[in-house]
Amino acid sequence: MNPLAPNSLSRLTALVSDRLNDLQRQRALAQEQVAWFDREIARVRGETSGQAPAAAPFPAAAAPAPIPAPANRPASAIDQQADEIIERFKQTEPPLRDHVRRGCFVYFFIAFALVGIALLALYAWHQSRAQ
Repeated sequence: MNPLAPNSLSRLTALVSDRLNDLQRQRALAQEQVAWFDREIARVRGETSGQAPAAAPFPAAAAPAPIPAPANRPASAIDQQADEIIERFKQTEPPLRDHVRRGCFVYFFIAFALVGIALLALYAWHQSRAQ
């Protein structure tokens, strides 16, 4: 059992909770802005009756709507066509990562061989001058 799993799960839950709170706060701000637009439009049209309506308070964070469970339905013709298109255009060659790895190894061995040849040439040149 991974000792980090509960800790990482709690961090993930905290991030999702923070994100949800932030989205709900932004929605409340957007609703307040829409209410302000409505008040301004009514004011410009002259539809206000003496007093301006008070600013709408922030709505309480509503519980998110439940996510509907996916229906178990048979594959339709559209799904089958989509699967056929995916299979037709599926890449059969190895991923780019494999090509890059192979190229790096080739360049490494070429460079290693060139360094070896240069060292041998330097050694031969040094030996010829020493005599």
